[in-house]
Amino acid sequence: MKHGIFIAILLIFYGNTASGFLSGPIAGRTGAPNDICDSLTCNVTPCHDSFGLNTGKAAFSITAPSTYEKGKTTNIVVKFVNSNTSLHGFEITAMDTTNTKVGTFTSTDETTQTESYKNQYAAHTTIGTAESSWTVQWSAPSENVSGQITFYAAGNEANGDGTSARDYIYTNTATLSLAEECEPAILKVKPKKLVIRRGKSAVVTVTVKGGDNKPCTNYTVYAFTEQKKVSLEGSLETNENGKAKFTIVAGDGKGKDVITFSTQENNAGITKKVSVVIK
Repeated sequence: MKHGIFIAILLIFYGNTASGFLSGPIAGRTGAPNDICDSLTCNVTPCHDSFGLNTGKAAFSITAPSTYEKGKTTNIVVKFVNSNTSLHGFEITAMDTTNTKVGTFTSTDETTQTESYKNQYAAHTTIGTAESSWTVQWSAPSENVSGQITFYAAGNEANGDGTSARDYIYTNTATLSLAEECEPAILKVKPKKLVIRRGKSAVVTVTVKGGDNKPCTNYTVYAFTEQKKVSLEGSLETNENGKAKFTIVAGDGKGKDVITFSTQENNAGITKKVSVVIK
């Protein structure tokens, strides 16, 4: 089942700190349904109302992946292009289709802030108003959310004249879907036997596929050794082809070992073994 996230962004500030929001906008003017200020943006009287919504010549966009995974963190980029002004700002929040805020935001640098908004929003800082592109991190909720997914965005291209007049407000939308979860049905290892010289290393490739024979991407594979005569990563995530490459390092002594690869922790789930001889 696919679920939905709605992300709304508002870029808002006046041209100086005395009369506006250079240091960061107030929360809730994103235009998101049932937000603090309902569905309003700052394209209203007596705020940035000189021009109609989306009537400027700049382009405003959100760059985000088309899917998300529960509990995973992804980058979201808010950007102006073809803007002829030097001041911009933003605010972003995330909602599901029940208009409930979901996930949390984290700043990636000094141009953005999240903690003052309890991580339910991200916004520009004073330094960030000199930028026209910002990157923030959004961590998806670990639990299911309701309904389909819609992203909403709004932005302000300010002229820097010290007032709220003659600034352009923009909006945009995008969609984000919950990635289909892969139920592993096939686990393969290559090679099945290893001969390694003492202190040397080798690579074992583990492949995970679902019942439909499609690769399980970003799936965690676990590894365990019986005799501890070799060392390797305790777990790795598969790539887009459903493969994870483990580096096996032999110890200083001769002997044998067995490595068990598993689709679950504690050596549960589907397992495959690789025998190792150390010379």
